[in-house]
Amino acid sequence: MTMTSLQRTIARPVMVSGVGLHSGAPSAARLLPAPVDSGVIFQRVDLDGAPMIPARLGEVVATERGVVLGRQAPVATVEHLLSAARGLGIDNIRVELQGEELPCGDGSARIFVDALTQAGPMEQAAPRRPIVLDVPVWVSAGSSIIVAVPAPRFHVTYVTTADGVAVGPQMAEFNAETDDYATAIAPARTWGMLTEVESLRARGLARGASLATTLVIGEEGFVNEPRFPNEMARHKILDAVGDLSLLGRPLRAHILAVRAGHSLHVALAREITRRIGDQDGVVGG
Repeated sequence: MTMTSLQRTIARPVMVSGVGLHSGAPSAARLLPAPVDSGVIFQRVDLDGAPMIPARLGEVVATERGVVLGRQAPVATVEHLLSAARGLGIDNIRVELQGEELPCGDGSARIFVDALTQAGPMEQAAPRRPIVLDVPVWVSAGSSIIVAVPAPRFHVTYVTTADGVAVGPQMAEFNAETDDYATAIAPARTWGMLTEVESLRARGLARGASLATTLVIGEEGFVNEPRFPNEMARHKILDAVGDLSLLGRPLRAHILAVRAGHSLHVALAREITRRIGDQDGVVGG
């Protein structure tokens, strides 16, 4: 994860295409340079008026199995693109989207890492303004918890479980200063339980999921081969990087998560936003 002091965009436009993980529908996204302080902005160019949807907490409308943005025009499953942008240190891009859901590639963030790498980074004449914690901030729900504690850099420690199957708990860590996002986190695929497929599809979800786009877990273990011994936990880190980027600014904190997911990631970001104590983005007691 690149953490230079200056904001960055991309040097040239680049296109990605495929199908949506949940909709199964064809999708295409054109990534373009954007001005300083704009963040990631989605534009539904397939709709009348081509509405803009900024990647901000105020635009979150759903967090079940993925993050959906847009109170007027929806943009679904944004977390993998947001994760790739934050992981590569790209602050400002505009995404022209044909369709409601972003393409899923192989279920990881590699499709977006490859595109952003091809586009190339470009530094901009404006500093980053990170959010800095002075005190811990946390949210929980049942047996799940996520905590952000003060740290000089972004760091995630994640523990996840898959209940009712012969796959044990997994733990993964990512240190933005010492680890390479593109090789350690981006290739980790979204994962799901084989027993949930029919019920998810009946609710309009996972229609683009397959062994080519998902790490599938059966009762006896993995149906297809994991890319890492702890791929489930690495993908949770991937999601957390993307979801927390909805803060709109880099976060300096150590994130500790146990059995969390999109809903708690977004809840933590909202709690951090609520507790920002000054215009410089310092969260204090």
